[in-house]
Amino acid sequence: MYNTPPVGGVAAGFGGAAAASPWLGLQAVWLGLAIFTLISAAVAVKRILPARKG
Repeated sequence: MYNTPPVGGVAAGFGGAAAASPWLGLQAVWLGLAIFTLISAAVAVKRILPARKG
């Protein structure tokens, strides 16, 4: 289940950045939220548009 070293490495990198500089950590959090919002919005649009055509 936890056999994903790249994800752990990225998480450790973000953790290190947050520990080294609160501003960098905060920026990483907001960047992650922004990316998640864009992806979820794109998925929602892709689901809604075909339903409208049909």
